Amino acid sequence: MGSIQGGSPPTNGGSANSPNHPVSTPTAADNQSFKPTACVACREKHLKCDALRTCTRCAVQGIPCVYLKSRRGYRGPNASSRQICLSNASDAGGAISEPTKVKPSSIALMPPVADDVISLSLDLPPVSNEANSTGLYTRHYRPNYTHRCMEAFYQYFYNAHPFIPPRHQLLRVLKQTPMEHLQTAISYVGSRYVPGAPISSFALEFESYLLGNKPAPKDASMVQAMLLFALGLHGNNERKRAVEILVKAQTLAIELGMSQREYSLVNGRGSPTCEESLRRTWWELYVVSIMVAGFHGTGTFYHRDSLSNVPLPCEEDEFASGCIPQLHTIEQFNEDSFEDEDIMFSSYAYRIAAAQNLDRILQSKDSLFPDDVALYQLEAHLTNWHLHLPDNKRDLFGQFGTLDEMLFQAHMIANVSSLLLYWDFSPLDGLAVRTITSCTEGSGVPAIGPTSDAVYTRRTIQAASNVSKLVTLPGPLVKHTQFFVCALALSSIIHLSLWVKLPVMAQDHDLKQQIRINTGALKAVASLWPSAGIGLKQVTMVAQNIYANRKDAAGEKFWRDFIEDDLMGELIKGTVSIDT
Repeated sequence: MGSIQGGSPPTNGGSANSPNHPVSTPTAADNQSFKPTACVACREKHLKCDALRTCTRCAVQGIPCVYLKSRRGYRGPNASSRQICLSNASDAGGAISEPTKVKPSSIALMPPVADDVISLSLDLPPVSNEANSTGLYTRHYRPNYTHRCMEAFYQYFYNAHPFIPPRHQLLRVLKQTPMEHLQTAISYVGSRYVPGAPISSFALEFESYLLGNKPAPKDASMVQAMLLFALGLHGNNERKRAVEILVKAQTLAIELGMSQREYSLVNGRGSPTCEESLRRTWWELYVVSIMVAGFHGTGTFYHRDSLSNVPLPCEEDEFASGCIPQLHTIEQFNEDSFEDEDIMFSSYAYRIAAAQNLDRILQSKDSLFPDDVALYQLEAHLTNWHLHLPDNKRDLFGQFGTLDEMLFQAHMIANVSSLLLYWDFSPLDGLAVRTITSCTEGSGVPAIGPTSDAVYTRRTIQAASNVSKLVTLPGPLVKHTQFFVCALALSSIIHLSLWVKLPVMAQDHDLKQQIRINTGALKAVASLWPSAGIGLKQVTMVAQNIYANRKDAAGEKFWRDFIEDDLMGELIKGTVSIDT
Protein backbone atom coordinates (compact mmCIF):
# COMPACT_ATOMS: atom_id res chain seq x y z
CA MET A 1 0.00 0.00 0.00
CA GLY A 2 2.54 2.52 -1.13
CA SER A 3 -0.13 5.17 -1.71
CA ILE A 4 -0.85 5.59 1.96
CA GLN A 5 0.80 8.60 3.48
CA GLY A 6 3.31 8.19 6.23
CA GLY A 7 3.38 4.40 6.42
CA SER A 8 1.53 1.24 5.60
CA PRO A 9 0.10 -1.71 7.47
CA PRO A 10 2.31 -4.74 7.99
CA THR A 11 2.60 -7.38 5.31
CA ASN A 12 3.08 -11.12 5.41
CA GLY A 13 6.02 -11.32 3.07
CA GLY A 14 9.52 -12.17 4.17
CA SER A 15 8.62 -13.61 7.54
CA ALA A 16 10.74 -16.38 8.91
CA ASN A 17 7.55 -18.06 10.06
CA SER A 18 5.97 -18.16 6.61
CA PRO A 19 5.35 -21.36 4.60
CA ASN A 20 8.27 -20.40 2.35
CA HIS A 21 10.70 -21.06 5.21
CA PRO A 22 10.23 -24.70 6.29
CA VAL A 23 12.13 -25.94 9.30
CA SER A 24 13.13 -29.55 9.73
CA THR A 25 11.29 -31.42 12.41
CA PRO A 26 13.49 -32.48 15.38
CA THR A 27 14.41 -36.14 15.65
CA ALA A 28 12.57 -38.62 17.81
CA ALA A 29 15.11 -38.12 20.56
CA ASP A 30 14.60 -34.39 20.37
CA ASN A 31 10.86 -34.79 20.65
CA GLN A 32 11.11 -36.32 24.08
CA SER A 33 10.03 -33.74 26.65
CA PHE A 34 13.06 -32.53 28.61
CA LYS A 35 11.08 -31.69 31.79
CA PRO A 36 12.68 -28.34 32.82
CA THR A 37 10.17 -25.51 32.54
CA ALA A 38 12.02 -23.34 29.98
CA CYS A 39 15.38 -22.97 28.28
CA VAL A 40 17.65 -20.05 29.08
CA ALA A 41 16.82 -18.12 25.90
CA CYS A 42 13.05 -18.34 26.42
CA ARG A 43 13.37 -17.62 30.13
CA GLU A 44 15.39 -14.45 29.53
CA LYS A 45 12.73 -13.17 27.13
CA HIS A 46 9.86 -14.30 29.37
CA LEU A 47 8.44 -16.42 26.54
CA LYS A 48 6.67 -19.77 26.65
CA CYS A 49 8.97 -22.71 25.95
CA ASP A 50 7.80 -26.16 24.75
CA ALA A 51 10.71 -27.78 26.69
CA LEU A 52 11.92 -30.04 23.88
CA ARG A 53 15.57 -31.16 23.83
CA THR A 54 16.03 -28.34 21.31
CA CYS A 55 12.95 -26.18 21.74
CA THR A 56 11.01 -25.03 18.70
CA ARG A 57 11.81 -21.36 19.22
CA CYS A 58 15.59 -21.95 19.38
CA ALA A 59 15.39 -24.31 16.40
CA VAL A 60 13.67 -21.69 14.28
CA GLN A 61 16.11 -18.96 15.30
CA GLY A 62 19.15 -21.23 14.96
CA ILE A 63 20.55 -20.48 18.42
CA PRO A 64 21.89 -22.85 21.12
CA CYS A 65 19.19 -24.25 23.39
CA VAL A 66 20.47 -24.55 26.97
CA TYR A 67 18.55 -25.69 30.07
CA LEU A 68 19.35 -25.14 33.71
CA LYS A 69 18.16 -27.48 36.40
CA SER A 70 15.04 -26.17 38.11
CA ARG A 71 15.42 -25.44 41.82
CA ARG A 72 11.72 -26.06 42.41
CA GLY A 73 11.47 -29.40 40.65
CA TYR A 74 9.24 -30.55 37.79
CA ARG A 75 5.50 -30.37 38.54
CA GLY A 76 3.84 -31.89 35.53
CA PRO A 77 3.32 -30.82 31.92
CA ASN A 78 0.84 -28.04 32.75
CA ALA A 79 2.32 -26.87 36.02
CA SER A 80 4.87 -24.62 34.36
CA SER A 81 2.54 -22.15 32.64
CA ARG A 82 0.13 -22.24 35.56
CA GLN A 83 2.77 -21.44 38.16
CA ILE A 84 4.41 -18.75 36.00
CA CYS A 85 1.07 -16.91 35.60
CA LEU A 86 0.27 -17.03 39.31
CA SER A 87 3.75 -16.17 40.52
CA ASN A 88 3.97 -13.20 38.14
CA ALA A 89 0.63 -11.88 39.39
CA SER A 90 1.84 -12.24 42.96
CA ASP A 91 5.24 -10.69 42.30
CA ALA A 92 3.62 -7.73 40.53
CA GLY A 93 1.77 -6.80 43.66
CA GLY A 94 -1.66 -7.71 42.29
CA ALA A 95 -4.60 -8.25 44.54
CA ILE A 96 -5.00 -11.93 43.61
CA SER A 97 -4.45 -13.83 46.83
CA GLU A 98 -6.59 -16.83 45.86
CA PRO A 99 -6.56 -17.11 42.04
CA THR A 100 -8.85 -20.11 41.92
CA LYS A 101 -11.67 -18.15 43.52
CA VAL A 102 -11.50 -15.17 41.13
CA LYS A 103 -14.05 -15.55 38.32
CA PRO A 104 -14.43 -12.12 36.69
CA SER A 105 -16.44 -12.06 33.50
CA SER A 106 -15.29 -8.77 32.07
CA ILE A 107 -12.62 -6.14 32.12
CA ALA A 108 -14.68 -4.15 34.56
CA LEU A 109 -14.53 -6.92 37.16
CA MET A 110 -10.78 -7.43 37.05
CA PRO A 111 -8.83 -6.58 40.21
CA PRO A 112 -6.12 -3.92 40.08
CA VAL A 113 -2.87 -5.08 38.54
CA ALA A 114 0.61 -3.70 38.15
CA ASP A 115 1.66 -2.01 34.92
CA ASP A 116 4.45 -4.40 33.93
CA VAL A 117 3.75 -6.31 30.75
CA ILE A 118 3.11 -10.05 30.72
CA SER A 119 3.64 -11.52 27.26
CA LEU A 120 0.56 -13.33 25.99
CA SER A 121 1.13 -16.91 24.83
CA LEU A 122 0.38 -16.00 21.24
CA ASP A 123 3.90 -15.75 19.87
CA LEU A 124 4.23 -18.85 17.71
CA PRO A 125 1.72 -19.54 14.94
CA PRO A 126 -0.09 -22.87 14.60
CA VAL A 127 2.09 -25.69 13.31
CA SER A 128 1.32 -28.61 11.04
CA ASN A 129 3.58 -31.49 10.03
CA GLU A 130 3.27 -32.42 6.37
CA ALA A 131 5.22 -34.94 4.31
CA ASN A 132 7.08 -33.55 1.30
CA SER A 133 7.89 -35.26 -2.00
CA THR A 134 10.88 -37.09 -0.48
CA GLY A 135 8.79 -38.56 2.29
CA LEU A 136 10.47 -36.44 4.96
CA TYR A 137 8.35 -34.39 7.28
CA THR A 138 8.81 -30.63 7.47
CA ARG A 139 7.24 -28.20 9.85
CA HIS A 140 5.26 -25.34 8.30
CA TYR A 141 4.32 -22.31 10.36
CA ARG A 142 0.94 -20.80 9.63
CA PRO A 143 0.28 -17.17 10.53
CA ASN A 144 -1.36 -16.63 13.90
CA TYR A 145 -3.89 -14.11 12.67
CA THR A 146 -5.49 -13.55 16.06
CA HIS A 147 -2.24 -12.27 17.50
CA ARG A 148 -1.27 -10.29 14.41
CA CYS A 149 -4.70 -8.69 14.12
CA MET A 150 -4.59 -7.62 17.75
CA GLU A 151 -1.19 -6.02 17.23
CA ALA A 152 -2.45 -4.27 14.08
CA PHE A 153 -5.51 -3.07 15.98
CA TYR A 154 -3.40 -1.26 18.54
CA GLN A 155 -0.91 -0.02 15.95
CA TYR A 156 -3.37 1.45 13.44
CA PHE A 157 -6.89 1.70 14.88
CA TYR A 158 -6.76 2.10 18.65
CA ASN A 159 -5.85 5.80 18.81
CA ALA A 160 -8.91 6.70 16.76
CA HIS A 161 -11.31 5.05 19.24
CA PRO A 162 -9.40 4.55 22.51
CA PHE A 163 -11.95 3.16 24.94
CA ILE A 164 -10.81 -0.38 25.77
CA PRO A 165 -7.79 -0.66 28.09
CA PRO A 166 -4.30 0.03 26.73
CA ARG A 167 -2.51 -2.92 25.21
CA HIS A 168 -0.38 -3.90 28.21
CA GLN A 169 -3.38 -3.77 30.54
CA LEU A 170 -5.62 -5.75 28.19
CA LEU A 171 -3.01 -8.46 27.76
CA ARG A 172 -2.84 -8.92 31.51
CA VAL A 173 -6.61 -9.19 31.69
CA LEU A 174 -6.80 -11.72 28.86
CA LYS A 175 -3.95 -13.68 30.40
CA GLN A 176 -6.03 -14.21 33.53
CA THR A 177 -9.51 -14.37 31.98
CA PRO A 178 -9.74 -15.01 28.21
CA MET A 179 -12.74 -13.25 26.67
CA GLU A 180 -13.23 -14.74 23.23
CA HIS A 181 -16.03 -12.36 22.23
CA LEU A 182 -13.88 -9.26 22.85
CA GLN A 183 -10.82 -10.82 21.22
CA THR A 184 -12.90 -11.71 18.17
CA ALA A 185 -14.19 -8.13 17.83
CA ILE A 186 -10.65 -6.77 18.14
CA SER A 187 -9.40 -9.26 15.56
CA TYR A 188 -12.24 -8.34 13.18
CA VAL A 189 -11.27 -4.66 13.23
CA GLY A 190 -7.53 -5.36 13.19
CA SER A 191 -7.84 -7.79 10.29
CA ARG A 192 -8.38 -4.82 7.99
CA TYR A 193 -4.71 -3.97 8.40
CA VAL A 194 -3.29 -7.50 7.99
CA PRO A 195 -3.03 -8.75 4.39
CA GLY A 196 -4.60 -12.17 3.97
CA ALA A 197 -6.39 -12.13 7.32
CA PRO A 198 -9.80 -13.89 7.33
CA ILE A 199 -12.01 -10.82 7.83
CA SER A 200 -15.27 -12.60 7.06
CA SER A 201 -14.40 -15.47 9.39
CA PHE A 202 -13.97 -13.10 12.32
CA ALA A 203 -17.26 -11.40 11.41
CA LEU A 204 -19.15 -14.70 11.29
CA GLU A 205 -17.61 -15.79 14.56
CA PHE A 206 -18.75 -12.63 16.33
CA GLU A 207 -22.22 -12.96 14.85
CA SER A 208 -22.43 -16.34 16.57
CA TYR A 209 -22.04 -14.56 19.91
CA LEU A 210 -24.82 -12.14 18.99
CA LEU A 211 -27.12 -14.97 17.93
CA GLY A 212 -26.47 -16.93 21.12
CA ASN A 213 -24.76 -19.82 19.36
CA LYS A 214 -21.73 -19.11 21.52
CA PRO A 215 -21.96 -17.98 25.15
CA ALA A 216 -21.23 -14.32 25.77
CA PRO A 217 -21.62 -12.39 29.04
CA LYS A 218 -24.02 -9.49 29.35
CA ASP A 219 -21.53 -7.06 30.82
CA ALA A 220 -19.34 -4.12 29.88
CA SER A 221 -16.97 -6.29 27.83
CA MET A 222 -19.86 -7.23 25.53
CA VAL A 223 -20.78 -3.56 25.13
CA GLN A 224 -17.17 -2.88 24.15
CA ALA A 225 -17.12 -5.80 21.74
CA MET A 226 -20.37 -4.76 20.04
CA LEU A 227 -19.15 -1.17 19.69
CA LEU A 228 -15.95 -2.36 18.03
CA PHE A 229 -17.89 -4.69 15.74
CA ALA A 230 -20.24 -1.86 14.74
CA LEU A 231 -17.26 0.35 13.88
CA GLY A 232 -15.87 -2.38 11.67
CA LEU A 233 -19.21 -2.90 9.94
CA HIS A 234 -19.53 0.83 9.34
CA GLY A 235 -16.15 0.97 7.62
CA ASN A 236 -17.17 -2.04 5.55
CA ASN A 237 -20.15 -0.04 4.26
CA GLU A 238 -22.63 -2.25 6.16
CA ARG A 239 -24.34 0.74 7.76
CA LYS A 240 -27.73 -0.86 8.41
CA ARG A 241 -26.21 -3.73 10.36
CA ALA A 242 -23.85 -1.34 12.14
CA VAL A 243 -26.82 0.67 13.43
CA GLU A 244 -28.53 -2.51 14.62
CA ILE A 245 -25.44 -3.46 16.63
CA LEU A 246 -25.14 0.07 18.02
CA VAL A 247 -28.73 -0.11 19.25
CA LYS A 248 -27.99 -3.43 20.96
CA ALA A 249 -24.91 -1.95 22.59
CA GLN A 250 -26.86 1.10 23.79
CA THR A 251 -29.63 -1.04 25.22
CA LEU A 252 -27.22 -3.26 27.13
CA ALA A 253 -25.18 -0.28 28.38
CA ILE A 254 -28.29 1.42 29.74
CA GLU A 255 -29.50 -1.82 31.35
CA LEU A 256 -26.14 -2.16 33.08
CA GLY A 257 -26.26 1.45 34.27
CA MET A 258 -23.15 2.56 32.40
CA SER A 259 -24.64 6.04 31.94
CA GLN A 260 -24.29 6.66 35.67
CA ARG A 261 -21.16 7.77 37.50
CA GLU A 262 -21.43 5.01 40.08
CA TYR A 263 -21.11 2.20 37.54
CA SER A 264 -17.38 2.58 36.96
CA LEU A 265 -16.71 3.02 40.67
CA VAL A 266 -18.62 -0.13 41.61
CA ASN A 267 -17.39 -2.34 38.77
CA GLY A 268 -13.83 -1.07 38.40
CA ARG A 269 -12.71 -2.92 41.56
CA GLY A 270 -10.27 -0.16 42.50
CA SER A 271 -8.33 -0.17 39.20
CA PRO A 272 -8.10 3.42 37.83
CA THR A 273 -7.46 2.12 34.31
CA CYS A 274 -10.48 -0.18 34.36
CA GLU A 275 -12.69 2.58 35.72
CA GLU A 276 -11.49 4.97 33.02
CA SER A 277 -12.13 2.33 30.35
CA LEU A 278 -15.73 1.96 31.51
CA ARG A 279 -16.31 5.72 31.41
CA ARG A 280 -14.75 5.95 27.96
CA THR A 281 -16.94 3.11 26.70
CA TRP A 282 -20.07 5.09 27.53
CA TRP A 283 -18.78 8.30 25.96
CA GLU A 284 -17.47 6.51 22.87
CA LEU A 285 -20.87 4.95 22.37
CA TYR A 286 -22.38 8.44 22.63
CA VAL A 287 -19.96 10.07 20.15
CA VAL A 288 -20.03 7.25 17.58
CA SER A 289 -23.84 7.11 17.60
CA ILE A 290 -24.09 10.86 16.95
CA MET A 291 -21.55 10.69 14.11
CA VAL A 292 -23.48 7.84 12.46
CA ALA A 293 -26.73 9.80 12.74
CA GLY A 294 -25.12 13.03 11.51
CA PHE A 295 -23.26 11.60 8.53
CA HIS A 296 -25.91 9.12 7.41
CA GLY A 297 -29.16 10.65 8.60
CA THR A 298 -30.27 7.43 10.29
CA GLY A 299 -32.48 9.37 12.67
CA THR A 300 -32.23 9.89 16.38
CA PHE A 301 -31.82 6.19 17.13
CA TYR A 302 -29.24 6.89 19.82
CA HIS A 303 -29.86 7.39 23.51
CA ARG A 304 -29.97 11.03 24.61
CA ASP A 305 -29.10 11.74 28.22
CA SER A 306 -28.01 15.34 28.67
CA LEU A 307 -28.00 14.85 32.43
CA SER A 308 -25.50 11.98 32.38
CA ASN A 309 -23.04 12.47 35.21
CA VAL A 310 -20.40 10.09 33.88
CA PRO A 311 -17.08 11.94 34.28
CA LEU A 312 -15.28 13.05 31.13
CA PRO A 313 -12.27 11.05 29.91
CA CYS A 314 -8.73 12.15 30.73
CA GLU A 315 -5.84 12.72 28.33
CA GLU A 316 -4.56 9.75 26.33
CA ASP A 317 -1.12 9.63 27.95
CA GLU A 318 -2.75 9.64 31.40
CA PHE A 319 -4.97 6.74 30.39
CA ALA A 320 -1.99 4.80 29.05
CA SER A 321 0.03 5.34 32.24
CA GLY A 322 -2.86 4.64 34.62
CA CYS A 323 -2.30 7.96 36.41
CA ILE A 324 -5.86 9.27 36.22
CA PRO A 325 -6.23 12.91 37.39
CA GLN A 326 -9.20 14.56 39.09
CA LEU A 327 -12.44 13.89 37.22
CA HIS A 328 -14.80 16.50 35.74
CA THR A 329 -18.27 16.31 34.18
CA ILE A 330 -19.81 17.63 30.97
CA GLU A 331 -21.81 20.09 33.06
CA GLN A 332 -18.58 21.59 34.38
CA PHE A 333 -17.28 21.79 30.82
CA ASN A 334 -20.33 23.71 29.60
CA GLU A 335 -20.22 26.11 32.57
CA ASP A 336 -16.45 26.53 32.60
CA SER A 337 -16.55 30.21 31.57
CA PHE A 338 -18.47 31.12 34.70
CA GLU A 339 -16.29 29.24 37.20
CA ASP A 340 -13.33 30.65 39.10
CA GLU A 341 -11.41 27.39 38.85
CA ASP A 342 -9.25 27.06 35.77
CA ILE A 343 -9.86 23.46 34.64
CA MET A 344 -7.77 21.83 31.94
CA PHE A 345 -10.08 19.54 29.98
CA SER A 346 -8.80 16.73 27.79
CA SER A 347 -8.88 16.55 24.00
CA TYR A 348 -11.44 13.78 24.35
CA ALA A 349 -13.68 16.21 26.27
CA TYR A 350 -13.57 18.72 23.38
CA ARG A 351 -14.45 15.89 21.01
CA ILE A 352 -17.50 15.08 23.15
CA ALA A 353 -18.49 18.77 23.20
CA ALA A 354 -18.22 18.93 19.39
CA ALA A 355 -20.46 15.86 19.13
CA GLN A 356 -22.92 17.50 21.52
CA ASN A 357 -23.18 20.50 19.17
CA LEU A 358 -23.77 18.18 16.22
CA ASP A 359 -26.52 16.51 18.26
CA ARG A 360 -28.18 19.91 18.84
CA ILE A 361 -28.15 20.57 15.09
CA LEU A 362 -29.65 17.17 14.29
CA GLN A 363 -32.49 17.75 16.74
CA SER A 364 -33.61 21.04 15.19
CA LYS A 365 -32.22 20.96 11.64
CA ASP A 366 -35.54 20.25 9.90
CA SER A 367 -37.39 23.11 11.62
CA LEU A 368 -34.90 25.95 11.08
CA PHE A 369 -35.55 29.06 9.01
CA PRO A 370 -33.45 32.15 8.20
CA ASP A 371 -33.56 34.80 10.93
CA ASP A 372 -34.79 32.13 13.35
CA VAL A 373 -33.73 32.55 16.97
CA ALA A 374 -32.99 28.83 17.16
CA LEU A 375 -30.55 29.22 14.26
CA TYR A 376 -28.68 31.96 16.11
CA GLN A 377 -28.49 29.79 19.22
CA LEU A 378 -26.92 26.95 17.26
CA GLU A 379 -24.48 29.38 15.68
CA ALA A 380 -23.54 30.56 19.17
CA HIS A 381 -22.77 27.01 20.30
CA LEU A 382 -20.54 26.39 17.27
CA THR A 383 -18.78 29.74 17.59
CA ASN A 384 -18.16 29.34 21.32
CA TRP A 385 -16.64 25.92 20.80
CA HIS A 386 -13.96 27.52 18.62
CA LEU A 387 -13.52 30.67 20.70
CA HIS A 388 -13.01 28.88 23.99
CA LEU A 389 -10.44 26.40 22.78
CA PRO A 390 -7.37 26.86 25.00
CA ASP A 391 -4.07 27.68 23.34
CA ASN A 392 -2.75 24.14 23.78
CA LYS A 393 -5.80 22.76 21.94
CA ARG A 394 -5.60 25.04 18.90
CA ASP A 395 -2.59 23.15 17.61
CA LEU A 396 -3.51 19.59 16.70
CA PHE A 397 -0.07 18.31 17.67
CA GLY A 398 1.28 17.36 21.08
CA GLN A 399 4.49 18.57 22.64
CA PHE A 400 6.45 15.77 20.95
CA GLY A 401 5.05 16.46 17.50
CA THR A 402 2.50 13.63 17.42
CA LEU A 403 -0.95 14.27 16.01
CA ASP A 404 -3.71 14.45 18.62
CA GLU A 405 -6.37 12.20 17.06
CA MET A 406 -9.05 13.28 19.54
CA LEU A 407 -8.53 16.94 18.59
CA PHE A 408 -8.42 15.95 14.92
CA GLN A 409 -11.84 14.34 15.23
CA ALA A 410 -13.16 17.23 17.31
CA HIS A 411 -12.32 19.71 14.53
CA MET A 412 -13.69 17.31 11.92
CA ILE A 413 -17.02 17.05 13.77
CA ALA A 414 -17.16 20.83 14.34
CA ASN A 415 -16.65 21.59 10.63
CA VAL A 416 -19.18 18.98 9.53
CA SER A 417 -21.65 20.50 12.01
CA SER A 418 -21.23 23.93 10.39
CA LEU A 419 -21.57 22.41 6.94
CA LEU A 420 -24.84 20.67 7.80
CA LEU A 421 -26.25 23.71 9.60
CA TYR A 422 -25.73 26.21 6.75
CA TRP A 423 -26.20 23.91 3.79
CA ASP A 424 -30.00 24.33 3.88
CA PHE A 425 -29.63 28.07 3.29
CA SER A 426 -27.23 27.95 0.35
CA PRO A 427 -27.90 27.35 -3.35
CA LEU A 428 -25.32 24.56 -3.57
CA ASP A 429 -27.17 21.67 -5.15
CA GLY A 430 -27.19 19.59 -8.29
CA LEU A 431 -25.63 16.44 -9.67
CA ALA A 432 -23.19 15.86 -6.78
CA VAL A 433 -25.94 15.65 -4.15
CA ARG A 434 -27.87 13.04 -6.10
CA THR A 435 -24.88 10.96 -7.18
CA ILE A 436 -22.49 10.77 -4.20
CA THR A 437 -24.37 8.54 -1.77
CA SER A 438 -21.56 6.47 -0.25
CA CYS A 439 -21.88 8.26 3.09
CA THR A 440 -24.90 10.51 2.62
CA GLU A 441 -27.66 8.24 1.33
CA GLY A 442 -30.74 8.89 3.41
CA SER A 443 -29.05 11.72 5.30
CA GLY A 444 -31.63 14.27 4.30
CA VAL A 445 -29.13 16.69 2.76
CA PRO A 446 -30.96 19.34 0.74
CA ALA A 447 -31.45 18.82 -2.97
CA ILE A 448 -32.33 22.50 -3.38
CA GLY A 449 -31.84 25.10 -0.68
CA PRO A 450 -35.09 26.89 0.31
CA THR A 451 -33.32 30.23 0.25
CA SER A 452 -30.09 31.64 -1.09
CA ASP A 453 -27.97 33.56 1.38
CA ALA A 454 -24.44 34.65 0.49
CA VAL A 455 -23.23 34.53 4.11
CA TYR A 456 -24.54 31.02 4.71
CA THR A 457 -23.16 29.87 1.37
CA ARG A 458 -19.74 31.22 2.28
CA ARG A 459 -19.84 29.46 5.66
CA THR A 460 -20.79 26.19 4.00
CA ILE A 461 -17.90 26.47 1.55
CA GLN A 462 -15.48 27.39 4.33
CA ALA A 463 -16.51 24.37 6.41
CA ALA A 464 -15.94 22.07 3.42
CA SER A 465 -12.51 23.63 2.84
CA ASN A 466 -11.58 23.14 6.50
CA VAL A 467 -12.35 19.44 6.19
CA SER A 468 -10.05 19.20 3.16
CA LYS A 469 -7.27 20.99 5.08
CA LEU A 470 -7.29 18.20 7.65
CA VAL A 471 -5.93 15.89 4.95
CA THR A 472 -2.78 18.00 4.67
CA LEU A 473 -1.76 17.41 8.29
CA PRO A 474 1.32 15.18 8.55
CA GLY A 475 0.73 11.60 9.60
CA PRO A 476 -0.59 8.38 8.05
CA LEU A 477 -4.19 8.62 6.89
CA VAL A 478 -4.80 4.98 7.80
CA LYS A 479 -4.69 5.88 11.49
CA HIS A 480 -7.66 8.27 11.32
CA THR A 481 -11.17 7.17 12.12
CA GLN A 482 -13.15 5.77 9.20
CA PHE A 483 -15.70 8.55 9.81
CA PHE A 484 -13.19 10.85 8.12
CA VAL A 485 -14.23 9.11 4.91
CA CYS A 486 -17.78 10.42 5.45
CA ALA A 487 -16.52 13.92 6.20
CA LEU A 488 -14.53 13.88 2.96
CA ALA A 489 -17.59 12.74 1.01
CA LEU A 490 -19.67 15.65 2.37
CA SER A 491 -16.83 18.06 1.70
CA SER A 492 -16.51 16.80 -1.87
CA ILE A 493 -20.23 17.32 -2.50
CA ILE A 494 -19.87 20.99 -1.55
CA HIS A 495 -16.75 21.45 -3.70
CA LEU A 496 -18.38 19.83 -6.73
CA SER A 497 -21.65 21.72 -6.27
CA LEU A 498 -19.70 24.99 -6.19
CA TRP A 499 -17.72 23.98 -9.27
CA VAL A 500 -20.96 23.52 -11.21
CA LYS A 501 -22.11 27.01 -10.18
CA LEU A 502 -18.91 28.79 -11.19
CA PRO A 503 -18.93 30.77 -14.45
CA VAL A 504 -17.29 28.85 -17.27
CA MET A 505 -14.25 31.13 -17.58
CA ALA A 506 -13.85 31.67 -13.80
CA GLN A 507 -10.64 30.63 -12.09
CA ASP A 508 -11.15 27.19 -10.58
CA HIS A 509 -7.60 26.04 -9.90
CA ASP A 510 -7.84 26.15 -6.09
CA LEU A 511 -11.18 24.38 -6.11
CA LYS A 512 -9.85 21.59 -8.31
CA GLN A 513 -6.90 21.13 -5.96
CA GLN A 514 -9.24 20.68 -3.00
CA ILE A 515 -11.20 18.07 -4.94
CA ARG A 516 -7.95 16.29 -5.76
CA ILE A 517 -6.91 16.35 -2.10
CA ASN A 518 -10.19 14.71 -1.10
CA THR A 519 -9.98 12.02 -3.79
CA GLY A 520 -6.33 11.37 -2.94
CA ALA A 521 -7.23 10.81 0.72
CA LEU A 522 -10.08 8.48 -0.23
CA LYS A 523 -7.76 6.55 -2.51
CA ALA A 524 -5.18 6.19 0.30
CA VAL A 525 -7.61 4.32 2.56
CA ALA A 526 -9.81 2.65 -0.07
CA SER A 527 -7.97 -0.65 0.25
CA LEU A 528 -8.79 -0.72 3.98
CA TRP A 529 -12.35 0.59 4.12
CA PRO A 530 -14.76 -0.33 1.29
CA SER A 531 -16.83 2.78 2.05
CA ALA A 532 -13.84 4.89 0.96
CA GLY A 533 -13.55 2.96 -2.31
CA ILE A 534 -17.21 3.55 -3.11
CA GLY A 535 -16.94 7.24 -2.23
CA LEU A 536 -13.81 7.60 -4.37
CA LYS A 537 -15.55 6.10 -7.39
CA GLN A 538 -18.61 8.33 -7.03
CA VAL A 539 -16.68 11.57 -6.43
CA THR A 540 -14.33 10.84 -9.34
CA MET A 541 -17.21 10.14 -11.72
CA VAL A 542 -18.97 13.43 -10.86
CA ALA A 543 -15.72 15.40 -11.10
CA GLN A 544 -14.96 13.96 -14.53
CA ASN A 545 -18.43 14.86 -15.84
CA ILE A 546 -18.20 18.41 -14.52
CA TYR A 547 -14.72 18.83 -15.97
CA ALA A 548 -15.82 17.58 -19.40
CA ASN A 549 -18.90 19.82 -19.44
CA ARG A 550 -16.90 22.90 -18.41
CA LYS A 551 -14.25 22.14 -21.01
CA ASP A 552 -16.83 21.84 -23.78
CA ALA A 553 -18.64 24.98 -22.61
CA ALA A 554 -15.36 26.91 -22.43
CA GLY A 555 -14.55 25.93 -26.01
CA GLU A 556 -17.95 27.05 -27.30
CA LYS A 557 -17.70 30.33 -25.40
CA PHE A 558 -14.20 30.98 -26.72
CA TRP A 559 -15.23 30.57 -30.36
CA ARG A 560 -18.43 32.56 -29.82
CA ASP A 561 -16.49 35.43 -28.27
CA PHE A 562 -13.85 35.10 -30.98
CA ILE A 563 -16.40 35.50 -33.77
CA GLU A 564 -18.32 38.28 -32.04
CA ASP A 565 -15.20 40.35 -31.41
CA ASP A 566 -15.33 43.54 -33.48
CA LEU A 567 -11.83 43.26 -34.85
CA MET A 568 -12.21 39.62 -35.83
CA GLY A 569 -15.61 40.41 -37.32
CA GLU A 570 -14.05 42.99 -39.59
CA LEU A 571 -11.30 40.58 -40.60
CA ILE A 572 -13.85 37.92 -41.43
CA LYS A 573 -15.91 40.37 -43.45
CA GLY A 574 -12.79 41.47 -45.31
CA THR A 575 -11.88 37.91 -46.08
CA VAL A 576 -15.36 37.19 -47.39
CA SER A 577 -15.33 40.27 -49.66
CA ILE A 578 -11.93 39.38 -51.08
CA ASP A 579 -13.04 35.82 -51.83
CA THR A 580 -16.13 37.07 -53.58
